[in-house]
Amino acid sequence: MALSAEALTTRDLQRVLPDVPQASLYRGVADLKDGGVVEVVSEERRGGAIEKTYRVVRDRVTMTREEFTSGPPEEFLATIQVFADQIVAATTAFMGASQNDEWRGGRFSVRHEPLWLTEKQREDLSTELAEVMGKYESMHRRPGSRHYSFNLAIIPDHGDTPEN
Repeated sequence: MALSAEALTTRDLQRVLPDVPQASLYRGVADLKDGGVVEVVSEERRGGAIEKTYRVVRDRVTMTREEFTSGPPEEFLATIQVFADQIVAATTAFMGASQNDEWRGGRFSVRHEPLWLTEKQREDLSTELAEVMGKYESMHRRPGSRHYSFNLAIIPDHGDTPEN
C-alpha cells in the first residue's frame, strides 16, 4: 500500500512503516519484486551500496476474486484487517501531522451505503468504479497536488442470499 502512492526506496519505506522490522521489510519488498508486483525504477550508489527505488506495477496489484479468496478464511480476514488498519493509520498520521485543529480543514469523505444489488448490478458497479478510478490512479505527484488515500470495500452484508 505504501508503494501505491509513489516510488520509494527501502529507506523511505522504513520511515513510512516504522513498526516493520528492517529484515521483514527487505524480505517483503523482495517477495513483491519476485512476484512482479513491484519493480525497480532506479538505482543509485550510496556509499558502498546500491539503493534501489521501487514502484508498484499497476496492472499487477489487482487480484482476481479467485486469487483474493484462495486462502483460508483466517488469511482473508487478516487481509481485511490490514485494509481497515491502513485507513486508521492514514487518518492518524494526517491528524498527527496537523497543528492544533488544522486536521478539521482536511477533505474527508466517509460513507456507508447499504445496497440491494443483483450479481449483474454488483459487477456493473465494480466496472464503473474501475473506470472512474482509472481516470485518477495514474496521476503522479505534481505541484499543487495532495496525496489522498481512497479506500473502498464492497462486502456482502449479514450472509444474505439472493431472494428468488
